[in-house]
Parts: sequence; structure tokens; C-alpha cells
Amino acid sequence: MRTFIHVCLLVLLISAGSKAKTIKLESDLLTVEIDEGTGRWVLLDKHSGTRWPSEGMAKPGSATWLEGDFVRIKTTNKKSVRLQNKNGIAVLFALVDEGKTFELSYEGKAEGSVRVLGDALAITDIEDGYAIVPCREGLLIPANSGKTFQRVFGTSDYEGCHMNMLGLIKAGSALIVTWDDAYVFAELKSTTPADKSYRQKLTASLELRRSAKSVRLTPLGKGDWNTIAAGYRRCAEKKGLAITLREKIRRNPHVELMVGAVDAKLWTCLARRMNEQSTKEESVKVHWTFDEAAQIAEHLRKDVGIERCLFMMGGWTEGGYDCRHPDNLPANPECGGNDALAAAVKRIQALDYVACLHDNVQDMYRDAKSWNPGYIEKRSDGSLITGGRWLGGRAYMVCAPKQLELAQRPQNLPAIKKLFAPWSYFIDTTYAVGPRECHDPNHPIGRNDDIAWKIRLSDYSREMFGIFGSECGREWALPHSDFFEGLVAVSGRYFHNLKPDDFGATVIPFFEMVYHDCQICYGKYGYAAERGAEFVAHHVLCARPLYYHSFPDHLYWKSTKNREREQTPIPDMACYTRSYNGWAEGMHPLDMFLKNTYEVLGPLHSATAHNTLSKLEFLTKDLTLRQATYGRGEDATRIIVNFGTKEAQVESTLGGKVTLPPWGFVIEGPRFAAFHARRWNGQEYGKGALFTLRAMGNKNMKEADRIRIFHAFGTETIKWKGGLYKVQREMVISVP
Repeated sequence: MRTFIHVCLLVLLISAGSKAKTIKLESDLLTVEIDEGTGRWVLLDKHSGTRWPSEGMAKPGSATWLEGDFVRIKTTNKKSVRLQNKNGIAVLFALVDEGKTFELSYEGKAEGSVRVLGDALAITDIEDGYAIVPCREGLLIPANSGKTFQRVFGTSDYEGCHMNMLGLIKAGSALIVTWDDAYVFAELKSTTPADKSYRQKLTASLELRRSAKSVRLTPLGKGDWNTIAAGYRRCAEKKGLAITLREKIRRNPHVELMVGAVDAKLWTCLARRMNEQSTKEESVKVHWTFDEAAQIAEHLRKDVGIERCLFMMGGWTEGGYDCRHPDNLPANPECGGNDALAAAVKRIQALDYVACLHDNVQDMYRDAKSWNPGYIEKRSDGSLITGGRWLGGRAYMVCAPKQLELAQRPQNLPAIKKLFAPWSYFIDTTYAVGPRECHDPNHPIGRNDDIAWKIRLSDYSREMFGIFGSECGREWALPHSDFFEGLVAVSGRYFHNLKPDDFGATVIPFFEMVYHDCQICYGKYGYAAERGAEFVAHHVLCARPLYYHSFPDHLYWKSTKNREREQTPIPDMACYTRSYNGWAEGMHPLDMFLKNTYEVLGPLHSATAHNTLSKLEFLTKDLTLRQATYGRGEDATRIIVNFGTKEAQVESTLGGKVTLPPWGFVIEGPRFAAFHARRWNGQEYGKGALFTLRAMGNKNMKEADRIRIFHAFGTETIKWKGGLYKVQREMVISVP
């Protein structure tokens, strides 16, 4: 039903002998009152009765060019009010999106930035306030943690806002803040005053620089983080960002092979280390030849039983990993050269694995045959902008339009496609680094231009190879790519540099609540499996396959090195490396961990890939017992994960009273179930056992007459429909 908007004028007495007008914009969902003289305003959520700000009125923004009184300027749009000051700057207040959203924008020639919403979006502990920040998977930052901090989350910056939004809740009322410009910088600030009725105040403000001229507030009525996610998904769909996996599979059927697929990555087939200036070779090491890479893929498929895999190779280029970019060809002879790489890709894809080559067109090195300062980003003084110190020496940052130019050269992506024909291509850093600026007069760009050029690079690469992905991930890249590597986690942690404890924050799978059905996502960088239980639990809650970026050198499974006997007992933090009595007992430690986690996370992602996380619940006050429901109704998959350091008791439809160890879980879906538990369906499992169950054929778990049972570790007996089965590795049982 269409929401009707009406505007009414109210006249209020401010003091004797003087009058000021308060202008009201109103729809069925919200009311905005604006003081005509000062530009101050207040937003009322009519469904919840909540005001933003809670008391008083908010300023139209803080900037020198906004100082002074305002006068109203007539507008033909009855859904808006325009106020102008003596500097010729106009502030426009408008109801948009059929009256669902309040937009605040600025017009005129203003020098410098404006800071806005800090007074409007203040929330406190006595209001049970908290903020949602879409940084990697997501942060829930409460206003009652007792923490003081101040942090900027720049639009699309590294560990900034990876969606153009913030979510806020106070007194059970939800609101989303959205914007479209890369020159918006969100800031969260927490204070703990001693002289107020509240103990902590959390404020969210936006700094609008350069081209950023507007911000939107959408009140959602009574709600929580689930309401915020659902409301923002509607915004994303209107912007054309929520392109689903179903659409991407229709575009390229090979994308379907990535549903439930692990990310197995050989980072540095060839590691050549150069000095800072890229003039002297310091070391050279071959970690895997191209033939060995193919043998690893074949081992994973045939010996470990990994059915689906994104198999990525780095360090295949002429100089080795992070060396001599952008000159990739020929494939380095140390690992076998062009013919060996082409043969390896063919063997990998014969397994129905998606072969992917790792590239980088942002970094350029001085020893590259194509070295040319004309490609490099410039500061305003004309000096070259450098990047990190990597294996190839000091990198220089290639300007975004020049990145596309280099990628399109006949000797770059076109030749790579012709020689090796991988189904997928990965260009490093494209989505990871924040939006860039360049002052070279031959190719000047701002932050928004940088994003636009990277979109063109993504589209070109995707059209060339079929499947495209890059590092970390940003929502603007969703319509132009198929997978992100680094969004879910980093190096066995939730973040790379950011520390959630600094904000008293809880990491939540907010990305999955908005975009789970739109993209294949992984983490990045190596980690220690023996300390990875919480990391695995995080992936279970996110319903994402794990990534494996720490393969030992060469044909690792044939080596006796690192094949130590299992500790007894293995600590809870290392629980997913256990294999006693299980499928992978006696195998290489990497294969044990890989098999244990794949058998849970691969089928789980397959079961949920075309749904969003529709409901996230905290089942305990300390937020450590969490339940995620993917999908709705009879097709929903329910996941409960224990993030606490003590065991937890939960109720399960299939397992009855279930006891979860630290970082244990129980999963129940229409055709897939799994648990890592100390008690399930009346069976006691001591320190814990891990089983998965998959319905065979087209029937669901309750109706299927054949069930595949996988056993990873622990006591090997399991009860199912009145029967007791002993499953050491895997078994297909027939159920009467």
C-alpha cells in the first residue's frame, strides 16, 4: 500500500514579541520537525514512538559555512523543505522512498567538510542502546560496555564500513543510516561521564567531505539487529546490489561448483625475495611445482574426499609471488613453465574443482619490464605513492585506470586466458584497500572514481575468465564478482588489525543476514588449526566453508614430518584437529583438520547458500550461546553454537537434550544435520564427538530411508530412529 505524505506548518511562540516557525514533514511512518530559523530538527518514528535525538533537536550539521540563521526558500516539492543561510548554503530536508526515509542534504559552494548526526544519533546504556557496524562480518557495539573509544570507519576503507550504512537501536527501536558517496566517514565515539544520569553514551556521526552531500535515516519501528538487516536488504535490492548466487550461476554455471567448496590456496609456488629497491635477489624457494600443485588437488579429491574446491595458485608468475608485477608471463620455469601450468589447470578442473590463478595489478615493482612512473599514483606534489614491502621489494601503487589498462594488454589477461584457461581469476587487493586518490594530471581520480575503475576492472576480468574474486570484499563489488577472500575472517581471527574487545563489541554475522545468498565468501591468511576451535565455530555460525592457506611444502602427505601422535586429551581449543576413532585417523594433520571441517561446513553452505540468515538470537545473557536460522519455514536450517568456555545445554528437534562443549554446535536442516556434542539423542560422548548426517535422494531427514553418516572423532556409536549404529568413518544406513 502506498504511503501518503503530507506537509503541515506549525507556528510556535518562542518568546514574547517574536515568532519562529517549526515546519513539519510527515508520512504514515515518520515525522520530521524543523526549526525554520536554526535548521535544527528532530525525527519521530511513529511506529515505535521513539525520537532521534531523544531530547531536544539536532543541528543541521557542524561546519563554518553552516553558521548563522536560516530563511526558508520556496520549493515546488511538497515533500521537502529548503533552508538557506547568508553564505548561500542550503540545507534540504526531504522525505523520500514513499515516506519511509528522511534525507538530509546540502546545496551550494561549501569549502571543507561537514560533521552531522552526532547529536541526533546519541544512544545510552539506560536506553539499552547499541550500534551495528558492517565491518567484515559485522560488529554489535553496545552502549553499556564501560569502554571509552573513538574510531572512524571510512566508507570501503580497510576494516571500515564495508556496506554504506550504520544501524542503531535504542529503547527497542531500530534505525538505519545510509549514504552513497565514498567521501563519507562514519565515526563512533563512546564516553563514560560521571555527572550524568547515564553511565555511557555512544554517538555515531558522519563526516561528509568533498562530493558527499547527503545522508538518509530510515526508522524501522520496534526491532533489533534482525530488523536492521532486513531493512537494509530492502535498500540493497533497490540499489541493485543484491545480485543472488542463483543469478550468478545462470550467468556462469561454473559458479555452482563453488557452492559448498573449500578454498585451498597455494600462496607462493615460487617465493623469490628481493631487496627494498628490487635490484638484488635475496632468496629463491620453490614450495610447489605446478605438477605438485595438481597432485595436491588430486589428493584432496581422491584421498581426502573433498568434493568441491576453489583451488588457487599464487606465485605462478614469471618472477614469483609479489614480484615483477605487472609482467606475469611466462609462467616461471622454476615451477615448470607455461606447459606445466596449463597441464596443472587442466588436471585440477578435470576433478570439477574450480582452478584459479592469483594476480595483482595494483602493485608495480622497479624491476618489472614495464616499469613506468607514469602508471603510478601521485601525491599533490607529484611524488610517487609507495605501497608495502613485499617479496618483490617495495611496491608502488598503480592508479586504478592504469590497472585496467595493464590488465587489458595482450600479454596480460588475454594471454593468460589463452594459455591456461582457468575457470576463475583472482586479482589481489582490488577490494581490500580503501578508495584511493591520485593527483597525476594525466589520470587524476578521487575515491568515487577509484571504485568506478575497479568495477570496470572486475567486469573485464569476470568477462574474460567467467568467475572473478578479490581480497576482503565490499558491497559495491557484489554485482561485479563471484567470491570474496578475506571478508569472513583473517589469520584465525575475526579481524586483521581491529580488536573487538576495544569497543566491548560482539562479532555477529551481519553480512550473512544481508548478503549470504549473494556471494561465495572466505577468510584469508594462514592460521593454527590447533588453536582454531573458535574460528571454526565462527564459520559454523556464518554457514561458510573454511579456507586452507597453510599447506606444507611439496607432496606433504607423503612426508613423515609433523605426523606426531595425538595428544591425549587434545584441548578444547584444538578440538577440530581430533581424529580418534574417526574418518581421518592416521592421516596427515592438515588432512585431518580439513576433512573434519569440510564435512560440516561444505554441506552446511550447500544447504543455506540460497538463503539469508533470517534470524540471529542470543540464547544466554552473556551472548555466548547463539542461534542462527537460515531461511524460513520448513526449509529453514537452524544452527546453535556455544562460544562460551563452559559446556551448554540446548534443546534440539533431532537430538533432544544436547550438551555442547566449548565451541561445539548442533545443526538441523531439512536434509542435513550435524553436531559436535557431549550428548546427543540420549548418547553420551565424553569430551565430545562429531557426526554429520545427510539424507540421500530427494527426501528430507525425517522421511529419508537412506542416510549417510560421517564420523570425525569421539565415540563411534550414534542413535537414529530407534537404531544404534557404529560408524568409525562413514556409512550409508537404511532406515525402515
